[in-house]
Amino acid sequence: MRQHRLQDPDTLGDKIFKMIFPFTVGTVAGQLFKSLWEDRSSGKRTAGTAAAEEDAQQQGLVGSIIFAALSAALGAVISELSVRGSNALVTRRHNRRSGK
Repeated sequence: MRQHRLQDPDTLGDKIFKMIFPFTVGTVAGQLFKSLWEDRSSGKRTAGTAAAEEDAQQQGLVGSIIFAALSAALGAVISELSVRGSNALVTRRHNRRSGK
């Protein structure tokens, strides 16, 4: 185990960056998507009859399902891209440091 640790080119800072960067990017992207979704959906609410209220609840349920699906898809894409990006940045830093 000691030998494996000594041969690992990642420093503690590299490992922390590889964890924090994707988390931060994913959180920011998720919050942006949520705020855009809420801005888009807040303008469609109207008060009215009982039938209109029931229709609004149906649309709210469908909207929630669509939001969950889109949010999960966006999260997966953003997560994958940010992990690849953080790995590429660390690799580039290692290559510059080693003179390759």
